[in-house]
Parts: sequence; structure tokens; C-alpha cells
Amino acid sequence: MNIGIVGGGAIGLLFAYYLSEQYSITVYTHRRGQAEAISKEGVRLIRGELSLQRKMKAQPLADGINGEDLLIISVKQYQLSTILPAVDHFSGRLLFVQNGMSHIDQVKHLPAKEILFGVVEHGAFLHNENTVEHTGMGVTRLASFSRTDSDLFSEGIAFFPFQSEPDYYNMLMKKLVVNAVINPMTALLKVENGQLVSNPQYYAACLLLFNEIADVLGFSDREGMRKHVEDICWTTAKNRSSMLKDIEKGRQTEIDAILGFVLSKAKEKSVDAKMAAMLYMLIKGIEQQGEESL
Repeated sequence: MNIGIVGGGAIGLLFAYYLSEQYSITVYTHRRGQAEAISKEGVRLIRGELSLQRKMKAQPLADGINGEDLLIISVKQYQLSTILPAVDHFSGRLLFVQNGMSHIDQVKHLPAKEILFGVVEHGAFLHNENTVEHTGMGVTRLASFSRTDSDLFSEGIAFFPFQSEPDYYNMLMKKLVVNAVINPMTALLKVENGQLVSNPQYYAACLLLFNEIADVLGFSDREGMRKHVEDICWTTAKNRSSMLKDIEKGRQTEIDAILGFVLSKAKEKSVDAKMAAMLYMLIKGIEQQGEESL
């Protein structure tokens, strides 16, 4: 199977390195310089004390798609609008691994052979344009938009497992809750994920936020969902969330796709979400401050 990976960020390069063990990979980047670096040097992976490298193809997305069997779209959700025109005639399989929920309506009408959604529970840190560090091992959950199972990567890949899920909506909802708690809290506190559960005061604040989100979204198993969020914090304890890294780099965050979605549901149901609203406004304020300093 030939696989294209759209996006040369931390998650894109993590997929590229591990999948290149069994598949032919092409990384599609925004910048030509990054594509040239990957084509020349390959993708370097840091895992613990190990430094590993694999050669693979790369090219700018502006040069077009080559017609792979599968395209993995690993850009941020707010970047999708600029990416989708490049894949609106793609006839293979499409896998989207964005945070949040709003991209479902953006992509479900694409004429692909099959549309899948993924939830990545690994931790990753981008050191430079072709080097990624695997900072927290987890699992990538996959669900098909039109089927009740997924046969992608069923043969297994060492250090990078996949798990098929029967319901894409519930799968994405679980990830949304994880992101809605971890991302804004770590971004504002400037801490690694694990400190949200190891620090009693941070943990108490996270519980307040989680319970508010649970009231808005309504979970059949609130206790199980709370434990799931905590497990992700421990699994990725040394990881710095994507929102924290975006804030540190002065980049736009995915707060609209995450807490923005929660607030839209709160408005629909006339449910108070004061803590979520406060965190949303604080993150948006930091974004605005970063833009003004440019």
C-alpha cells in the first residue's frame, strides 16, 4: 500500500516514520524546504536514548497528489480549509486525525473510497523539520465514517499500535473531552500533561472543568470518561500538549475546534459553562496578544 501523509508536523512525521517500516510513504509538506530536507535525509525519530532514521519521499503539497491508496491528513483543524481543495477529487481512502469535532461536516461529503477518522494518543515533539521525538507511547484509534470496523493496519506495527473502533462519533467525542480538559489547562499553566493529575490543586481544577463539560455533553458513563482523561494524562505525562506548544510558538491554537465546540453545545442546551468560557477567552486573548506582537 502506498501512503501519503499531508502535514509535516510532529504527528505527521511520527506516522511517516513508523508506517515506513511496512509501506511506501510520501510526506506532503507546506514548505518546499522541508520536503527537500526529508527527501535528502529522511525522517529521524528519537525514542528514549535511541536515534533512528528512515529514508522516504517528500514533496510540497502544491505540486499535487500522486494518487496513493491512502492519504493521512495530519494538519491542524483550522488548516483543513486550505488543504481540502487538494484532495476534493481523491478517490482512495482518507484518514483525518484532527482534534475536535467540527471537521466531520467539512469532510464527510468528499468523494473518497472511504473516509476514516483517527484519534492519536501518542505524545510527539517536533525538534526540527525532519526530526520528531516520540515522547509518550499510546494507541491510534481508527473508525470508519461508513462502516462499523476498520481493516487499516490490522497487521500491527511495533511501538505504534492501532485499534479499530465501531463508532466514529463516540470515539471523537472521547478525544474531544480529553483535549478540552488537557489542552487549555496545560497551555495556561505551562505544564506537562502529567502535572494535571500529580499536582492536587491542578487536579481539582481539572475536575471542575471536566464536570462542567460532562454536564454540557452528557455522558452515559461519566466515571469511565473521567478515568479515561486521567489515564491519558498519565500515559503522556512528559508530553507538552499541542496547545501549549502553539502558545509557546505564538501560533494559532485549536481552541475553537475544542472548547468552541463545547460552548456551542452549551448554548444549544442552555447549560452554563462558565469555566469553559473563561478558559476559551483566555486562550483567545493570548492568541490575539501574540498576533499583535508580530
